[in-house]
Amino acid sequence: MLRSKSDRVFMVIIYCFVGLFAFACLYPLLLTLMTSITDEQTLIRDGYKMFPQKYSLAAYQVIVDSMGSKVFNAYKITIFVTVVGTALSLFVTASIGYVVSVKDFKQRNIINMLLYIPMVFSAGLLPWYIVCTKYYHLTNTMWALILPPCLNVFNVFLMRNFFNSLPTAVFESAKIDGAGHFRIFFQIAIPMAQVGIYTVGMLYALGYWNDYYNALMFIRKSEMYPMQYYLYNILSNIQFAARQSQNRLSYNIAIPSETIKMAIIIVTILPILFLYPFIQRYIVKGVVVGAVKG
Repeated sequence: MLRSKSDRVFMVIIYCFVGLFAFACLYPLLLTLMTSITDEQTLIRDGYKMFPQKYSLAAYQVIVDSMGSKVFNAYKITIFVTVVGTALSLFVTASIGYVVSVKDFKQRNIINMLLYIPMVFSAGLLPWYIVCTKYYHLTNTMWALILPPCLNVFNVFLMRNFFNSLPTAVFESAKIDGAGHFRIFFQIAIPMAQVGIYTVGMLYALGYWNDYYNALMFIRKSEMYPMQYYLYNILSNIQFAARQSQNRLSYNIAIPSETIKMAIIIVTILPILFLYPFIQRYIVKGVVVGAVKG
């Protein structure tokens, strides 16, 4: 009985600790949300508060007014780039990860070295830009938003560790039955490594969803701007207008320069917040398994 009571006390302590940790992680997000609906003057006067004295949706109104009907087109482009880019990146990453996990493949060490070198040494921004524009001709194309971040070497090694963690007896029995590497990869390796697929897919999806840098570098047509780049432009214009309003005494327009930063964060991460609870168990398990095995 004493042991059972001590176990209950221990579980209460653990739950309290986990609850406090979850609250510490959730509090910044809630504070960001409340700040985004706070009146600008109230925020300047009282600072960041969970329950402000005066609420306002002016920051979201500025975003809607600045983008107008283009907001839906920007969302469509972002969703398209995220879906297509994630699918393509998963295929390329899983394929290379499987190849370098095959122990009887003679050139796998060479491929591993070719993958590892760019992680340590980078050619720099200028060669990357010249290759993408002069040789791949990605300027003002949808591929400019998909191809540059298509392959992440860390994710390749993560997938390699997943494939290495699978039982080799399954692959050997498939080879005895006459299956080739293509069939083993699509019908055996991929279904057995679903945890790794979900994990790497989420990492790629987050990267594509939050990316605005490639649009800044390669896209010149406003109708091809993704959501993040539109929001980046809005924030830059608001900050510029706020500086101008400080320099001109006659320029008396209320610009929510502080609250709009928080509103942009909420608009950007809201779809990911709805998606994450459905696959978070795969991500937690996937990162642990992929990091310790292989």
